[in-house]
Amino acid sequence: MGIHWSKYSFTFNEIYQNSIVPKTLPKADVHAYLQQKKLINPNKFLTIHKQVLTLFIDLHKPVEQLRKDMNRTTRYQINKASRDGLHVQFITEPLLKDIEEFAAFFNPFAKEKNIESCKMGKLISFMNLGKLVITYVFHKDGRKLASHLYTITGKRAIMLYSCSGRFANSDIPNLEIGRANRYLHWQDILFFKNQEFDTYDFLGLSIDANNEPQQNINKFKQGFGGFQVIEYHSYVPQNIRGKLLLLALKVKWRKQPELIRGNLLPVSQYLTTVENR
Repeated sequence: MGIHWSKYSFTFNEIYQNSIVPKTLPKADVHAYLQQKKLINPNKFLTIHKQVLTLFIDLHKPVEQLRKDMNRTTRYQINKASRDGLHVQFITEPLLKDIEEFAAFFNPFAKEKNIESCKMGKLISFMNLGKLVITYVFHKDGRKLASHLYTITGKRAIMLYSCSGRFANSDIPNLEIGRANRYLHWQDILFFKNQEFDTYDFLGLSIDANNEPQQNINKFKQGFGGFQVIEYHSYVPQNIRGKLLLLALKVKWRKQPELIRGNLLPVSQYLTTVENR
């Protein structure tokens, strides 16, 4: 599967889980090969490669086994949240107004957390293919507590964005919002399982062993069980504009631990470091 989108006048083709560029895609400045089992064009000049770590939940497992795979804290918080009078919403065929509403909820959260805001062009491309799902969990008084946005590739549901209303709802305890977020993850897992998906993908585990906030997010995700998977991203220039863009991205991304530099594989190094601690 592939999508075409643009930002700052640059165009991108994103190709997922295989190296074949769909004929339906127009020309682009950069081809981004994502969720790959191996590097694409590993020796091409100015190509950027990343080795990434993600967390899969196997949706073929029975519901009771999925519960057992969670750690004790996650199960407890989900069970407690089920008594909080929460309401969950699934938007399976989002329109542009739904994406804009999600962005309006996500972007202030992103600003507070100092993370990138929504890539609207990318989301619209997924929407046009019918490969987007948005979920919300609401407080009993109707306020949004958390939201997740998923992209769909094959039978894999990928959590592209996740946010909470902790900064907008200061009168609601963070613990209550946190367990509502866990509850939403669990409801999402059940939803995609009922839709006969194969995999729930948390989209990334941090491999920065010294970044405590990121490691805490890892622990949150790993509380749901699952198994770790190593994948590769390759960004390949298609013209002079693409080469200039990737030169700029090499500078911008130079501190990202997932970047492959020479023959060093960063995820492999990270896993060795964690095992030796």
